[in-house]
This record gives sequence, structure tokens and C-alpha cells, in this order.
Amino acid sequence: MNIYQIPNNIPNIFDIPFEYEVNQDDSLQRNTKWFKDREGEFTGSEINKLMAVSKSTSSIEWGRPEKLIDFSETAKKYIFGKAKERQRKKVLKRSIGKNGEYGEQAEKLVITLLKILYPDYKFEDTGFIEFIKNIAGASPDGLINYIMALEIKLATTWDTLYLREQLVFDYKHQDFWQVQSEMLALNVKKCMYVVAEPPEYLEDMELADLSIQIVDASPIHQEAIKQRCMIGNDAIVRYLSGVNFHEAIRQAITEYVAPGTQVIEIKPEMPKKEINVPF
Repeated sequence: MNIYQIPNNIPNIFDIPFEYEVNQDDSLQRNTKWFKDREGEFTGSEINKLMAVSKSTSSIEWGRPEKLIDFSETAKKYIFGKAKERQRKKVLKRSIGKNGEYGEQAEKLVITLLKILYPDYKFEDTGFIEFIKNIAGASPDGLINYIMALEIKLATTWDTLYLREQLVFDYKHQDFWQVQSEMLALNVKKCMYVVAEPPEYLEDMELADLSIQIVDASPIHQEAIKQRCMIGNDAIVRYLSGVNFHEAIRQAITEYVAPGTQVIEIKPEMPKKEINVPF
């Protein structure tokens, strides 16, 4: 997977005159409809939990059937939680809190900054978008020119900045699976991944430099997401019909690999000539 690092010549946010107001229109996310749309579905922001495997297959590359059907306790707990959401028809809404409020306000500033940096590009808001009907979806932070997803992360400490900015953006990166699911939802091949440095004080709501990468879609990992979602959904259906949860997981996996059932092993694509992205 290729990752394009934008040259380090983006102006500091403090060098740009902010003689404008942040758009206060109602967001397409974090509202009643958004919570309802996500109810009982696997979501991009937590899809990394579904993709968690045990130590026995952690060193195996994705695309192998034995890794596809290895669901760790983290994955099982996530599937169970989605089953309960469907059963009880409710999503447990966590309190936004101080950091969450900072994130929402800072995110609006980042989008405004991106519009200033790239005035010829159209940034469109997005809500929750399914990539498997009634089973899974994602909520990108935006769609750029109808061809690129946008994901923004606001670091609140230097530690979180390190984890998001300095580590290789592969399947072990904490935001990898979310970004891949967002590209699936929007049916695009690239995502602008933006990380903002933490301000000195959260209450100041000021942003420092931005780090921007263009991340490519990975067919192998996106196929794994879809297949794990289908197995997880099968387990939920069995559990809600009265089967013991752990037995439901076992049955769903067994059904998936039973004789006559094809487990798709995706082969890596041959490298293609990259199209120059004008960022």
C-alpha cells in the first residue's frame, strides 16, 4: 500500500487570518438520526475491534483464510455489543465531555483551514453511509471532489500525535481499518488523512500544524472487512434466534468454512502506475 506524504510546506494555522466564522450548521453526525442509523451495525470508528485477532494469527498477513476466521475476545465483545443494540433497539450514547467538545470544534476549524489551503476543491459533509446494507457502514469526516474521503484526527497529547503521525500507516495503525471502511462506504480509492497537533491548552481551541497523508484503498483488507462483517452478522442473527452467543460465533465460522462454502483468498494486485494527486 502506497502512502503519499504531502511536502512540509503547509502554512501554520496561526499564519492564516481567521476573519471568518466557523460554520454552525447542524452536523450530519452525532445527532439523533445518526445514532439511529448506526444502531446494531458495525461502524467505521470501531471496526478495528471487529478486525482484532488472537496472537496465534497476529503475524499472518491478511488475505489468509485462517486469519479471516480468527476472532479475538475483543472482536467477540464488539459483536456481542452490536447484538444487544439490535435486541434492545438502543445505542448507549457516551457523554461527549471536555475532550469531545474540543474535538468537534477543532474539527470544524481544520475543515475550514483545508478549504483555505485548497480553495479549488469541494469539501462535502457526510453522515453515516452503509457499505453493507443493514450490517455495516462508516462516517467519514467529508468527501473531497467526490473522489476522496476525508478523515481528521485531533491529537490531545504528544503521545497520541506520535501514534497517529509517526507510525507506519499499515493494518497495525490504530486508524487503518477506519480509513479503509470509509473508502468502502464512499466507494473511493483514496483518503486524505489529517492529523492536527495538540494545542497548549484544550480550552484555547487553537490548532497547530497539520500533517496530511493520502492513503490508498487496500482491496485485500477491504475484502477482509466485508467478510468479517458477514460472519459477525451471521453470529448475531443466530444469537438473537436463541443460540448461546459463543455457540453462535462457532456456528457462523463453521458455516463460513463448511464444504461447499468458498473462502475468498485475495491475491495482491500487481503494482500500478500511480496517478499524480495534485495536493
